Amino acid sequence: MTYSDALLRELRSFLCSPRVLISSHMRPDPDAIGSVLALREAVIQCGGRPTCMLEDACPPRCHILTGSAEIQVARETQLRERFNDVIVVDSGNRDRIGEVDDHIAPNARIANIDHHISNTKFGSLNIVDTDAAASGELLFGLFTALDLPISQTMATNLLAGILTDTGRFRHANASPASLRVAAALVESGASLSELTERLYYSIPAHDVRSTAQILATLELHADGQISTMFVTREYVVEDPDNLVDLGRAIEGVEVAVLFGNERRPDQSFIAVEVPSKCLRDRRVLWRRRT
Repeated sequence: MTYSDALLRELRSFLCSPRVLISSHMRPDPDAIGSVLALREAVIQCGGRPTCMLEDACPPRCHILTGSAEIQVARETQLRERFNDVIVVDSGNRDRIGEVDDHIAPNARIANIDHHISNTKFGSLNIVDTDAAASGELLFGLFTALDLPISQTMATNLLAGILTDTGRFRHANASPASLRVAAALVESGASLSELTERLYYSIPAHDVRSTAQILATLELHADGQISTMFVTREYVVEDPDNLVDLGRAIEGVEVAVLFGNERRPDQSFIAVEVPSKCLRDRRVLWRRRT
């Protein structure tokens, strides 16, 4: 994607802001966390002062990403400040940042950086590239256009998002451009093998036991084309994406649906996965109801 000089100047003004809030969507995944942390480092490079805040806590598997301990949780923070400069990354709409919105001033400038087709263009600056497989891929292009050096920690954080949003490069959104960006990030010091090991092969024993219980709820419908599973609060797992992937992996299944409860008792979720050929913006869809 080519960026105009005017767009890059405006984006740089966010990165150089003396007080800038960086946020992403509820239930943050590695692309959300990695993108927030890469932006945090970019702001520091540009001389700005970043504050990172999310609706939900950083999931344990993302604790391996450098800077994750600096992310505040909106409902737990002691911060009462409202920010005039805000960067929201990897969020299709403003509602998905949850209570972080309470920390945004009424007339704030908002840079909306995202790769989802469903993005509502809610920012005063909208950088939405639906050809990018992940926000991490999009940010790499922006940082390169701004001539910002990609450190080893930035490379690792960005690669984590690309790795997970492409399903370890097995989804149809893993384009030649995605692979070139991933290669450049490895050249900048990110370890693909270590990230894969830490993100996919360091599963807590509790999650493995819970997965066994959840798989026991598996049902097939519509002549085996739809699979459903149910998650109860007793058997909540850190990464429901892996469960819905298992539902889709069954021979003949075209659509996998995972019903479940959030960790917070006032909310629940539905996760749906469809084949990449049916959804250009290939991802697990999260719908919340209270």
